Amino acid sequence: MPWLWLILLSPLVSADEPKNLNATFEELESGVTLSNEDLQAKIEYLKANITLADLDNYLRLQPVLCWITDAYDSDKRAKGIEFAQKQLNAEIIKQSPETHADLTLCQAWLYQIGGRVELALTKYNQVIAQVYQLESPRLIADARSLRGALYSFQGNYAQALEDLFSAQQLYDKLNLTFWSRYNLAEIATSYRRFGDPQTAYKYYAKLEAKFIETGNLESANGMVTEMAIALEELGENEAALEKYLQSYRYWQQTENELAQQFVGINLAGTLIKLGHLDEAQKYLDDAQKHVQPTHEAFYSFMMLFRAQILVLQHQFTAAIPFIEEAKSAFERVKNARGLTQLYKLESQIFAELSQWEHAYRSLQHFDRLHNELDIKLQTHRTTEMQTRFNTKQVETENLLLLETQKIREHELLILQQNRYLQFTVIFLAVIVIIIISFHAYKQAQKSKLLSVLALTDHLTQLANRRHTYAVGEQAFSEDHDVMALILFDADHFKKINDNFGHDIGDKSLILLARTSSGLMRKSDLVGRVGGEEFLVILPHTNLEQAKEVAERLVDSIAMTDLSDIAQELTMTISAGVAAREQDKSFSELLQRADKGLYLAKSSGRNCVKAG
Repeated sequence: MPWLWLILLSPLVSADEPKNLNATFEELESGVTLSNEDLQAKIEYLKANITLADLDNYLRLQPVLCWITDAYDSDKRAKGIEFAQKQLNAEIIKQSPETHADLTLCQAWLYQIGGRVELALTKYNQVIAQVYQLESPRLIADARSLRGALYSFQGNYAQALEDLFSAQQLYDKLNLTFWSRYNLAEIATSYRRFGDPQTAYKYYAKLEAKFIETGNLESANGMVTEMAIALEELGENEAALEKYLQSYRYWQQTENELAQQFVGINLAGTLIKLGHLDEAQKYLDDAQKHVQPTHEAFYSFMMLFRAQILVLQHQFTAAIPFIEEAKSAFERVKNARGLTQLYKLESQIFAELSQWEHAYRSLQHFDRLHNELDIKLQTHRTTEMQTRFNTKQVETENLLLLETQKIREHELLILQQNRYLQFTVIFLAVIVIIIISFHAYKQAQKSKLLSVLALTDHLTQLANRRHTYAVGEQAFSEDHDVMALILFDADHFKKINDNFGHDIGDKSLILLARTSSGLMRKSDLVGRVGGEEFLVILPHTNLEQAKEVAERLVDSIAMTDLSDIAQELTMTISAGVAAREQDKSFSELLQRADKGLYLAKSSGRNCVKAG
């Protein structure tokens, strides 16, 4: 009997499942480049197959869910920080020091991207102290790499290189190729920042070739940008401009508007040096439409470059507000390098305006910061030498960490094997019961499936017309004092079918179903009652509340980006709303909702009307 063989072989299938989960985790944690669709598919796979009962994988999943946050979207970043904090407050996370440290590290990184660098640095320090006690090589590498990159941005090159060199050793030993290259790029950037752009350029060029070789074009383009900055600091502005334009066009082609504008700001800086002020102004004007004050690293230089253009045009008074904006942003992220450039320009502005006291004060700030940076550079060179001479000691310490980790992994493997043995014993004990109940279970499943199919719309997977009306009749007969309906359909849906084809029309309906369901409560029901017509049943809801829900639905559909389905595709809906008043039956209530829909159509569509 084939079904009996399936049962007998099921322990093998179960044994393979953790390997599949582990492979997915390793792929996500390796840094390999994935499309957004592939990434979401893998995340959904993990979420669907991991429950709290599988504690090890549950704990491993939580940091992954934090690290996939789009940190450059302010709303998503805020949600990522909130998610991390919620997990950090959970007792089950507190009982796992490694998971707690990883989530804290992710939260610190999100704070850093949001401009809260002092808070980020405090958390980096906490995590590094914690993970050394845990003897976790991967977390030590991640934490020191992130802190080193932050130190480098702030101009603290000595501590930056100590962190980055240590992280590089660990990434190489752990064979984490992507993160090794990412960290190496930060080392190169540190060299560039402390005055050795030529060495940095060589690093960037090699990394670009490696990223291209592995198909990671996004990271390769990042190296093109870094090469442009190095060339600019070498005084090769024409060559730098060519690299910036190459990077700018890449982001333009991939439709990454924000990254494109970030490069555009750097491009403008080079154009200013070449005397192309009008062209530089154009790039800065485009950037200002997208770059917000929360993007401090780029916003600060955007304001500084606008001030430079005005100074070169002898509009000294007009430059002052931009100087103040840039100063505020530089100070928020403690960017001493940027402030040095700013105070020099500010001194020039005040001198041109004959405000000698202000000019002198700005020049004092410039001299102080310039001297501090010189001291840091000297300290850095000393530290760099010490770090290179102490490479053997660092390598020995890292090897001890890796050996300790291998022992712990071996112990965990033995525990996991014991779990499998226990599972096998339990499985054999219940197999007789499973065989006996199998036929009954299959029959019940078949009946359940047929019942579901009879009540479900095959395209949208919503309740079909019959089921929706049955639920409405039931809700009405229960004599609820408060009940409302929303009847809506897609505007000009025939044009979508005519212009884009029925396949696109079907996809549009599926999206409409998914969006409307996502906006409703668990107690509400959304059903498809016609070709492009949908009915929402809202128990315990009055007319005003129903209008608010309907208006939110109309706005949500109108703002939905449908470019993934078809370019230039847009869709709106019209909705009629009715709440139970003197209606004697569900049909009367539905008729009033239908009248509301007719009014919405007559009023120009894309709106809500009460019937």
